[in-house]
Amino acid sequence: MNKISRRALVAAAAAAAVAPGAYAQAFPSKPMRLLVPYPVGGIVDIVARAVTEPMQADLGQPIVVEPKPGGNSTLATAMIPTLPADGYTWLMATISHVVVPHLQAVSYDALADFRPVALVAVATSIAVVNPALPVRTLAELVAYGKANPGKLNYLNPGNGSSIHLSSELLKNQYGFDMTSVPYRGVPPGIPDLMEGRLQVGLLPGPLAVQHVQSGKLRALAVLADRRLAALPDVPTFAEAGFADAQVTSWYTIAVRTGTPAAIVERLNAAALKVLQDPETRDRLAKAGCEVPAPRTAGEVLAMWQADFARYGKLVKDAGIKGDS
Repeated sequence: MNKISRRALVAAAAAAAVAPGAYAQAFPSKPMRLLVPYPVGGIVDIVARAVTEPMQADLGQPIVVEPKPGGNSTLATAMIPTLPADGYTWLMATISHVVVPHLQAVSYDALADFRPVALVAVATSIAVVNPALPVRTLAELVAYGKANPGKLNYLNPGNGSSIHLSSELLKNQYGFDMTSVPYRGVPPGIPDLMEGRLQVGLLPGPLAVQHVQSGKLRALAVLADRRLAALPDVPTFAEAGFADAQVTSWYTIAVRTGTPAAIVERLNAAALKVLQDPETRDRLAKAGCEVPAPRTAGEVLAMWQADFARYGKLVKDAGIKGDS
């Protein structure tokens, strides 16, 4: 009996020692799916497909992208903690993942219930103004807002969005007056911006570029790590002296907490590999996104944690409320 017990213990210990590696080698053995908390055809959906389609070849299994909008991105997000922690169901988490819990009650813990896998893209935005406004730089915009209280309105495509946060952070950091005008997304506000009923907007890169190049809007600065080839004379926020007013809109693949580390590392490696492919980078660029520097899953988690604290404070300080 003792011999059998000892043998069983030795066998169990040996199995435990090799199990993680064996699990990783066996993964994936069936199709995977990526839940997208936003509608089909939107930028999050486009980013998801641009990254997962080439990942299928590396992983050897199909990846089904499932848009599930609703609840201010919480419908899809809330599903993840209810599913097995086996790496077969992912979430495309955006900056809203760490902002929405500060705006409304949610059924999950944005940090404790999820494990980020890979940072796959960051969005490029451009601060623009109506050409009739007598400002050509961010510094001049701040000065104008201080000298003309009540005169500046900005396009807010949704409370808690990266554009809303960026605008509020800029306003709060530099103490000037600028009023939020809410819209359901960016496109509905563009006519008002071009016709002067709005003065300021922080627009997605490709959308802003076409209107700046046509002369209908004036670009002040680019919210990105580098200048855009399409607008080489427009400085970045950092170059303009406003690095502390930047809100980076990111896109990350995430899984449920408890997913084996070997699986997380396998998915991280697959994602980072396809991000080096010129075709993938081109697809992301057309969606107004840049490919960020490679980060480990642990480094992405640290980014989540820092942004959760930073934007939670901003929401509180600015009195931002969730959309009704």
